[in-house]
Amino acid sequence: MTTTERRAREASQRRADILDAARQVFWLRGYQSSTIPDIAAEAELAPGTLYLYFPSKEALYVELLVEGYQLLEERLVAAVRAHAAANRQIPALIEAFFDFAREHPAYFDILFFVLQKERQHWEGEFAREQIERLKAAEARCQRVVAGTLDRLGSHPARRRAAVVSAAWSMLAGVVFYFRTEGSFPSVATEARKLLVSAMLGEEG
Repeated sequence: MTTTERRAREASQRRADILDAARQVFWLRGYQSSTIPDIAAEAELAPGTLYLYFPSKEALYVELLVEGYQLLEERLVAAVRAHAAANRQIPALIEAFFDFAREHPAYFDILFFVLQKERQHWEGEFAREQIERLKAAEARCQRVVAGTLDRLGSHPARRRAAVVSAAWSMLAGVVFYFRTEGSFPSVATEARKLLVSAMLGEEG
């Protein structure tokens, strides 16, 4: 390994360590209450070193959120590819959502709860391109689900965005209210049945 390759690997690892530290800090404190010194301390780095990798708290926050959305998108895409029939993809997508919540709780909370509370602070604090990058990352995830609905033809095109948003919200709510309860498996099962029926266009 050359010196240049070793330095690149070390830089990549340090960047990953910073993101890991930021995820923990933002998860526990939220965006507004977190600071670069807090994150640097969690990463065991000097604040000046952190700034070499991320120019601001805003840039670090957006990078973390986009990374979370990418992980979720990868799971959703894999769920779709695992089944040729669109009606089989719907339950697979729901399960992928639950799996993401179980396996990446910090990312899930930041994306679906911390972020929702922070949206009011976006204007004026985040650059327009940062906001657009976040919206685009979220939209890519929802388009995976919308694409399956499109193939099913179970809902008019004008309703698909609303159906996806409603399903998104319901799944997040189930995770938020029940995942630490012993009733989570049974509640998740019922939510899955209701959503599969509704998304297949079988609701009353």
